[in-house]
Amino acid sequence: MKLFIIALIVLGVCVEDTFGKNSFGIVNKFRRHTKLSVRCWSGNDKFGTIFLMNGQEKHWRFDDAFFHETVFHCELKHGYHFMHFQSFVAYTSKWNGSLKNRSNATWLAAEKGLYKIWEHRSPEFMYHWL
Repeated sequence: MKLFIIALIVLGVCVEDTFGKNSFGIVNKFRRHTKLSVRCWSGNDKFGTIFLMNGQEKHWRFDDAFFHETVFHCELKHGYHFMHFQSFVAYTSKWNGSLKNRSNATWLAAEKGLYKIWEHRSPEFMYHWL
């Protein structure tokens, strides 16, 4: 088993909720009782669909792929029959232009849409709900 995990690390394959220098997270920041559907994936990994209630959050840690760009996409949904949605790139190794890991981001889902936080800055509005 240890050899298998070491091989995954060398190849840069993501291993959910374990280790790695990169991360992204999703936080449900709706003010009223709102269930948020979260589905995230990359070329190597599919995390499945999870549901976050108000104030709940989910974070993933991973290492970038060795031979190609690492990109994680997410689709968030909320509302009656989850009719409001947004699909977006939650992480890409292209964002990491230095050794400071600027690519590590937290995404806040709120009434207006999605906000991105990185490097402990103020939330930046990114996307409206569709």
